[in-house]
Amino acid sequence: MEKPNKSPIIYTNSQGLSDNLTVTEIRNQRELALTYDKFRDPSTPFSTLVVEVDRMSSEFRNTDIVATSTNGNDVSLHDVKLALVRWLEIINNKYAENTIKSLNYDLTIYIDLCHKHRLNPFNISCREFISLSEQRRSKCKPATMARWCNSVSKFYQALNIVNPMQDELVKSVFIKHRKDKGGGQGQARGMTFEQLDSMYDILSESDSLADIRDLVALSLMLECLMRRAELVSIEIKHLNLESETPLLYISRSKTDQDGSDATYVPFSERTRHIIDVWLNLSGITTGYLLRGLTKYGKVRATKPAPDLINKITKRASELLGLDVNLTGHSGRVGGIQELVADGHSNIAIQLNARLKTPAMVARYAREINATTLPMSEFLKRNK
Repeated sequence: MEKPNKSPIIYTNSQGLSDNLTVTEIRNQRELALTYDKFRDPSTPFSTLVVEVDRMSSEFRNTDIVATSTNGNDVSLHDVKLALVRWLEIINNKYAENTIKSLNYDLTIYIDLCHKHRLNPFNISCREFISLSEQRRSKCKPATMARWCNSVSKFYQALNIVNPMQDELVKSVFIKHRKDKGGGQGQARGMTFEQLDSMYDILSESDSLADIRDLVALSLMLECLMRRAELVSIEIKHLNLESETPLLYISRSKTDQDGSDATYVPFSERTRHIIDVWLNLSGITTGYLLRGLTKYGKVRATKPAPDLINKITKRASELLGLDVNLTGHSGRVGGIQELVADGHSNIAIQLNARLKTPAMVARYAREINATTLPMSEFLKRNK
């Protein structure tokens, strides 16, 4: 007896799509449907990329080839979508908020440039990329361009498609850009203890909330070698004002997103005193230590924006009559320079500053005053 021919099983997904898709293809369709829509929300980081894929969807079908993989295979629009949303989920789980913002900013610029030049961002040649980036190269510093190219490169690597940043012609263009404009990244001007002493002379007797708050911020940023983001995150519970040596608990740093490297760092009796004055004047008992002020001089209840530190350092620069403004990183840079000049070891400074490698100490101290270098003392003794 002749056996009946078995027809191939046709699977359908929850949306009723069949089209003779394989089991793997149906599974991928379901996965895409579950994750893709949430990244369209404009408030979601990287929504620009998802919107760009939507625009491509109006020109191409999911099965149309829109890119080439790193191993030379054709890549469909559907595969790009899958790789994109998977990467976005990984980024949102893995990276810090500021890193996500920076990456999103760089990629938004790139996508907008692709639109302006009517280029497919998933399939761009090396010469097209060079032409597209020409205007940015003319305006931006090499360090800015390096960060931008690194962001775009991560994008291509995540999608596993041909990366124009790996092309030798593209690399040579950016090498020339560094040579023409100078490749060194500008470093914040270091703040000194002499400058901090001058700020105390100017502001410590004031009964102004802003004056006393500014002294607290400047003192902690220098003595505790703090980054701007760390300063605005200090809470009252992080202060140990009762111990013999006052201490500040730093819960996490720029490179320590899970808080595993949390540590205590010391600060001076003078800083303990000015913190007490600030707490008494402001009435703050819980929450964030540094606060913005309303136009009526009232203390805000919310966490301060990092820009508050910029305003404090700019004002300090004006009061000190500096020709180059201090920045939110000046206390950290200056504190490390002071410790280097005082003869402390790189490892000890690394631990105090929460640096990942001792090599970073040398980088921060590269603009240290020549009169404080060891050769200066040697020459004085051997005239």
